[in-house]
Parts: sequence; C-alpha cells; structure tokens
Amino acid sequence: MVITFSSMKGGVGKSTDAVLLANNLAARGFKVLFFDMDTNNSSTIYYCMGIADEFPTQNVAEALTHRTTEGYTVKSRIENVDIVPSSLRLFDIRSIDYHALKKCLPTDKYDYIIIDTAPTYDNLVMNALYAADYIFTPVQLDFFNLTTSRFLRSHLYDELNEQVEKWYIYYTFWQENLAMFADSIQSQFANLFEQEFDNILDIQIPSTPATRKYTQTDEKVSVHSRMLGSQRLAVAFNRLANLITGTETQKDENGNEIFSVERF
Repeated sequence: MVITFSSMKGGVGKSTDAVLLANNLAARGFKVLFFDMDTNNSSTIYYCMGIADEFPTQNVAEALTHRTTEGYTVKSRIENVDIVPSSLRLFDIRSIDYHALKKCLPTDKYDYIIIDTAPTYDNLVMNALYAADYIFTPVQLDFFNLTTSRFLRSHLYDELNEQVEKWYIYYTFWQENLAMFADSIQSQFANLFEQEFDNILDIQIPSTPATRKYTQTDEKVSVHSRMLGSQRLAVAFNRLANLITGTETQKDENGNEIFSVERF
C-alpha cells in the first residue's frame, strides 16, 4: 500500500507526520519504505542523520531516473524502515512523466510505502499522487491552507480524477482548548473547511512541543505519557495507522481506547 503526504503549504507538519506514521507502522512489525521526495530532506536527516548530498548514488533522483529502487535504498536507523533519500537532483528531473514513480515502487517487498512530497505542485508531486492508495493533506486552519486545498482539489479533478476518492484532509496544530469556542479562529476556519470539503478525517494532530522532541531528540510519544501533548500525538497517529491497516480500535471496560502501539 502506498501513502502519499501532499500539501502545497510548507510548515504544516507534513514531513513530521509522514515520519510518525511510518514509525507507527514499523512499530507494529510492518516493513516500511520511506520515499523522500521533498528537497528540504528533513525526513532523510531524521532517518539517516545526514543530509541528502551524502547519498550521491543512493537517492530518489537516481531511483526515478533508472525506474527502480533496487540499489538506491538505504537502511534507516529505525527498525523496519528503509529509505530512498532525497536529492537536490530532483530539480533536474521535474519534467519526468508522472507515471514513472508508480512503475518503480517495490510494493511486493514492503507492506507500506510512505511518500513525502515537496510543498508545491509539479510533475514530481503528480508522480506521488498518481502512485498513491491514500493521499493525506495536513492543513493548518487558516485562509492560505484553505486556498491551497482548493487548488489541489481542482487539479486532482482535472488531471488525476481517479485519485480524488483517495484524498483526505486532516487538521494540524490543533488546539483542544479552542475547540469549544465557536468564535475562535480555529473553529471558524474548521467550519469553512467542513462546509467545502467532505473528505476531512476525524483526526486532529495537536500543537505540542512533543512533536519537536520526537524528531530532534528521539523522545518517544506514548499514550501513557505524563505530557498531554505526547498522549494526544500518540493517539492521533494510532488512529491514522488503524485507518490504513483496517484495524478496529478496541476499548477497555472503562471505555478507554486500546491501541496497537502504546509507545513509538
């Protein structure tokens, strides 16, 4: 199964979310391939503790050019996760045919392939959208995210119509304390999104320092953490992984959710 993260707005947590989902799936014992198509290469830095230029022959540009991931994949520092590192050479192949990526993905060797894309819309992003079984767009609740989501929807309908039903939106930088106030900016923009889009998941990624700690210091997130933000982050990605894997969330005798991964 191929999962693409795509957003035209940078800074919404797209790469971090892709990493958290990949690691949650890996913690469940699934074999995951992370395909880093974002030239910011933050995911490559996280998984390999090195920049994209340190992989001159093993990277996404070489894989796309040769139409195979064989020989261009690196074992990451996270168990069960391999990565095809990012490369600045992606700029040189932006005119590549949008069918190229799907033809070279080793779906027979991995349970899940996670694709992180650049915050733009071009042939490279179209490759990732065309190859996907799920397309996730994280949105921060503001006008620019609303505009870019409309743009992406328009291009999916016009250019990749068969992928529209695979596209889902979810909210990031969610502040639970504002959710109860109908006049908060967050609630007002949530209403605007929900009036216009019918593909919004009931999953909110919290605004929390736990996210930065996860990617910068390797501090795990846990449903049993003393930090509320860490708890909410773990719950959100367990729910997202459950959606993908078709796992029904169980509840204990007190009605509390039981998750497959309590800490990852």
